Amino acid sequence: METTEKTTSRVDSAGDVLSGKLKDLLAKKENVVIQVESDCIVAAAARKMRDNKVGALMVMKNDTLSGIFTERDLMSRVVAEGLNPEKVQVSEAMTSSIATVPLETPIREAANIMSQNRIRHLPVLEEGKLYGVISVGDILAWKLREQEFTLHQLEDYFFKS
Repeated sequence: METTEKTTSRVDSAGDVLSGKLKDLLAKKENVVIQVESDCIVAAAARKMRDNKVGALMVMKNDTLSGIFTERDLMSRVVAEGLNPEKVQVSEAMTSSIATVPLETPIREAANIMSQNRIRHLPVLEEGKLYGVISVGDILAWKLREQEFTLHQLEDYFFKS
């Protein structure tokens, strides 16, 4: 497991743990973006989420990110409204006003954006094109790796002198 060294041995906040940039985080995970076209029907999109074990799909139109379709969108905009998922297109139920960040964004900043906007998925762009997606789970896994690294440094300092 590769990690980056810290400048201090004490962690003051979650922000101190979340060092690195999104490019570092995405390099550690399989960077497959599950996506659908905006004219895809909701039932097919739901099956795609199930089959790929993801909670959100990036919605594309002409190779451009046009929105995100999440489990929450499915429940609140389709099921709760009594719409037929076999007849509704993803473009009618997706969230079109979405936060995106560039690849060079610090992980700490991305985590703050996700927290402030109460979102679980954040599309990452490179030169305006969809590059990857980070989830809350990705942030938590990164944080855990950083904390383990810090703990090992402290153990080495105190117990292997």
